Parts: sequence; C-alpha cells; structure tokens
Amino acid sequence: MGILNSLFRGFHQAVNGGKDVLEPVEGISFEDWAKSNAKLASGTSADELAKELGIDRPRWDRANEEWLARLKNDKTFTLSVKYAGIFNKNAEGNLPKKENFTENTYPLEKYVEVTVAMDYLGKQGRDAQDVLKDFGLTTADYSNLGSFWSKKILFSPLGVGTRFQTLMMEYREKYEKVIREDGTHDDIEF
Repeated sequence: MGILNSLFRGFHQAVNGGKDVLEPVEGISFEDWAKSNAKLASGTSADELAKELGIDRPRWDRANEEWLARLKNDKTFTLSVKYAGIFNKNAEGNLPKKENFTENTYPLEKYVEVTVAMDYLGKQGRDAQDVLKDFGLTTADYSNLGSFWSKKILFSPLGVGTRFQTLMMEYREKYEKVIREDGTHDDIEF
C-alpha cells in the first residue's frame, strides 16, 4: 500500500503544480478529516469533534475550510473518490450498515418522500439535517440510501426507475399543495 500512496502523492503533485494536496492541514491528515466528516454526518457536533481531535474549534474550522478547498480544486477527482470511500466506511446512522440494506430497509416510497421533502422544505428555509431528523435519518443514512437506491434504479429492470419517477411526481404534488395551504408568501414578487 505504501507504493500506491507514494504514486498517488506524486501524481497529485504533478497535476497540482508541485503542491502536495495530501499534506496535513493544521496537523489533520486527509484521512482523519474524512473520518471526522463522517462523524459530523452521524450526529457528532463540531465542538465534540474538535475535542476528540485534541484541537480547538477555530483550528478545526481552518483545517476543514482548507480540505474543502483542496477537494473542490482537485482536477483529478481522485481526492473525491478517496474521500467517499473513507466517509462511507466510517459514517454511521440510524439504519443498518449499507452492505446490509435491502429494499425493505427504507422503502423506495419513503426515500423519494425524503428527497422531495428536503427539496421543498429547504426552499422554505428548513435545514436539510432538520428535515432528515423528521424522517428518522442522519446525513450518513441519507447518503447511504442515495447510493443504494441509485444503483437499484440504474441497474434494475425499468419498473424501479418508472416507479421512482411516478413517486417523485406524486410527492412533489403533495408538497406543493402543503406549501400552498400553509400560506407561503406566493403573493410576494422580487
């Protein structure tokens, strides 16, 4: 594994103008940062996380900001792949581990409703994590569900994709009606 990491680092340095994108930030390695984000998505607060890492909150915030910038600016997208692997391996939620998911773990109907609710309620100012809590989910759960159902939709017979689209339309209609009935400020124009 040491040879692969060395090649990975060398490749990134070449692509990124000699800069080692895996150089730790504020003493936090890429792997520790990705694991930390999995803990955040699983419900740990940023203050608790900083304490676990033995640093103060401003130091965590600076490191997090820099790692996010590196991830965003990675021209090779291999940091994203590496991040996803670490994150998904370490994220925990209220549901079983992703490898134990079945279609009954969190049925398609419920997954679609959560997806639509996050979209519509987010437009109303609700925080996405708050909406997920309404459905008994964490960010990690939702991420794992998205991965599970995306594969089912893409690689299963046409019926799953068709059912997904039908449910999307039904839940969009439901949430549009709820928003209209709640008296949102549709009359205000900007």
